[in-house]
This record gives sequence, structure tokens and C-alpha cells, in this order.
Amino acid sequence: MTEPDRVDPGSEPGAGLIEAGAEGASDVDLGAVLDELPAMVGYWGPDLRNIFANRVYVEFFGLTPEQIRGRHIRDLLGEHLYELNLPYLQRALAGEPQLFEREIIDTAGGRRFTQASYIPRVVEGRVAGVVVLVTDITARREAEEALAVAEARFRLAFAGSPVGMGLIDGSGRLVQVNAALCAMLDFEEEELLDRVMADLVTPDTRRDERERIARLFAGHPEAASAECQLVRKDGSTLWVILSLALAGDERKPLGIGHVQDISKRKEAEDELRRSRARLNEAEKIAQMGSWEWDLPGDRISWSDGLFEIYGLTPQEFVPTREAGEKRVYADDRPLVRQTVERALAERSGFTLEYRAIRSDGRLRTLRNRAEVVVDDAGEPVRLVGIAQDITDAKRAHEMLVDASEELERRASELRRQASGREEGATGEAQAPLTPRQLEIMRLVAQGLTNAAIAERLFITEGTVKWHVKQILAKTASSNRAEAVARVLGTPG
Repeated sequence: MTEPDRVDPGSEPGAGLIEAGAEGASDVDLGAVLDELPAMVGYWGPDLRNIFANRVYVEFFGLTPEQIRGRHIRDLLGEHLYELNLPYLQRALAGEPQLFEREIIDTAGGRRFTQASYIPRVVEGRVAGVVVLVTDITARREAEEALAVAEARFRLAFAGSPVGMGLIDGSGRLVQVNAALCAMLDFEEEELLDRVMADLVTPDTRRDERERIARLFAGHPEAASAECQLVRKDGSTLWVILSLALAGDERKPLGIGHVQDISKRKEAEDELRRSRARLNEAEKIAQMGSWEWDLPGDRISWSDGLFEIYGLTPQEFVPTREAGEKRVYADDRPLVRQTVERALAERSGFTLEYRAIRSDGRLRTLRNRAEVVVDDAGEPVRLVGIAQDITDAKRAHEMLVDASEELERRASELRRQASGREEGATGEAQAPLTPRQLEIMRLVAQGLTNAAIAERLFITEGTVKWHVKQILAKTASSNRAEAVARVLGTPG
């Protein structure tokens, strides 16, 4: 577009009327009607001097009707604009109607777009003057420019988008596709054009997709996008999110489809599901479960394996600190609480065995290993751990220990009988005690309780009591202190 032309401003506006008796004049009523038009209407003689100008014309140039009447059009437009319009004026004076657009600057300095019509008035075979009709089309031109900019941006976005895009008509046929969609499906552009978009999805979902497109053009668009599988040229499938929206205008509505490739996300989701299934199976076999405590949010999550250990389901039990603590055997709760508090304070991990209460009331022995996760400031943010049900393994171990001790006792008896030694000899070397019983005796000598000994040796308190009873019987002692004195030689 050329540089805008500036119109020289006049003085005061006025209403223009066609003077009685002037050439081409009309009556006063016609002048009043023309004054009401929103367009500039003027009549110029063959010498290009003004004969009539309506109110809008007069006001635009800032003159009165008296000031504009009889003035040459050059004086009104200014030299530059006059030279631009002169070819149109000359052709109009030659009897050829003219229609053109012009960008100008009004008296307020504003940018305006106009459409001018120069209409020759022919009287008795000669041009008696030129009727000028100038319409302000600024709003239309600005709208057209905005539309052109929007369309240009759309074309750039459509062509360069990494997301597959296609325009469809009311029948659902593709009328335009971008390079990303072609690459996604391995089709050439001409192979996709005029194809029904719904036919690109897998056969089991084509009916649903046709109905969705029909609803779109019926004025009932669906806000949600749909996940579906598209069929490539080679017959393989591709997981995508297909979003539909209306584009174009009411006279020629178009649908636009956005196709986002989510195949990698789907593969990751499938692999995650498979990994979780493998983890659940491994946890079930190993009688293990994992847990996590989000400290800022105070939220605790359990794996399926941990629910299995406790005989619970996620539907019937929500893991919280309070609920989880109630699942710990009452005698073991202080130890569990103290261990967790110490780990958080020291930002350290821990390994802990305790007894847990299943939903059926049975006790199970669990071994927990946990680690504290801290943020950049060194503050604890999570506590993560795994728990393993070691009840059966612990029982088997104790049975093996007991069996080993019994065999050792019998072997000792046989050796004593063979050597002719009498029973009841004192001292550690002569005591008929198993290695485990000697180990317990040393801990008893240190003043440890049965519970403390059980924790130290990772056995149950009941097992410790059984061993102490055996020690008292073997050493013919009436109490623990006497047994220590006879076995270890410590004064009782």
C-alpha cells in the first residue's frame, strides 16, 4: 500500500445544500436526504469546481457549504492527492465510471480507508459533471487486514506444526493436510486428500468417529479429545489423541482435526503396567511390599505386596500413620516409633524387625529397611522402605538352630559318657551347653532382659525363654545368676 495522502484541513463544518438554479441542482428535500447519508456525496462540474457537497463531505474537510461551493477540487484535496486522483477524474469526464480505493489521513491525523466512485452525469450527449460518492471502509479494511494476518498465521502454524493437522468438510473428507500428518501416517499429501478422516482410524472405532464428526457439524461439538489408533499406510497402527473443532465461517464450515502422536507415551504406560505386574508378582513370591511416606503432605502409600502381607485391600484400608501403627503389635510400637524418629532426626536409614497384626488377627514378623530422602536444604521430605514377611524363614531358622543344638547336646553327652566324666562339672569348657546357649548366657551376664536378648539375636522372646529354661536344667541352677556363675565362673 502506498504512503497515506494527507488532506488539507479547512475551517468550520457546515451542511451542504444544492443551490436553486444551479446546474444539476435538485430541490431542498433531496439535499436534506443526501445530508443524512453516512457517505460523502459531492457534485463537481466539468471544470472540476464544486457544485454540491453533503454534510458528511463538508464536515470531513472541515469547511462550510459556502466555503466548499465553487472551489476547485485541487484546492480541496491538495496537490499530492489531486495528482493521484486526476487520472480517475479525467476518465470520468470522458464518460467512464470509476471505482477505486484510497488510503488517506483525515483532519484529525487518523488513518482512513475510502472507496470512491466517480460517476459521469451525461446531459444531451456530453458530460455535464461528475457525481462523487466516497464511502468510509476503514472498519472493513481493518477487519480484512486482521483476517489476512490471522489466515497467514494459521497457514504458517498449519504447515509448520509438529502436530498432525487436517481440515475436513461437512462430509468428513480431508480437504487439506499438513506435512506432520503425512509423515505420521507415511502417506503422500495427495493420497490423504479427499479421504474420509474416520476411515483412518481402526475398523472397530470408525463408526464412533463418524458419529463424532457428524455431531461436530451439527453444532454439538465435543469438548474432550479422544484417544484412538490410526492406521498407517503399511497397515500398522499408531496411538494418537484426535481433537476436533469447527473452523471457517457459517457459509462454509470446516472441521479441523489435531492429531498428536502418543505412541511413545502408550508404550511407556504399557511398560509401566508390565513392570508393576512383574513387581507385584515378585513381591508376592518374596513376601515383600514397599511403602512411601510423603512427609510434607503426610501421605503414605503402600504397594500391592504390602497390602497382601497384611491381608488387606486398598478398598478397605487407607494407610495413614495412625492406621499403620495400629497394625504393629502393641509391645513393639515404642521401638518402631523411636526407630523412625531417630532416622528422621539423623537423616539415616534403618533395618528393623517387629511383629505385625494381619487382618485375620495372626501375628507376622516383618523386617523393614528404610531410607530418608532429603531436599537441597537437607530437610527430610520422604521416607521410603520395603518390608518383608520373615515369619516362616525365622521359624525355619529357629528350628534349624534348635535341631543343631540338640545334636550338639547329644554329641556332648556321648563324648562325656565315653570319657567317663561325671555330669555336673562346672566351667564353660565342661558345660553341656550349645553355642547358642553360651551366647545367651554371655548376654544374661551383661544384665540384658529376655526381650533385649531377642532383639540382639533377631529371635523371638519365647525362644530366649526356652533356651534359658534349658540352661537352668542343664546346669542344675535355680536362677539365672546361679547359672551364669556355674557356666562362666562369674560370682553369683
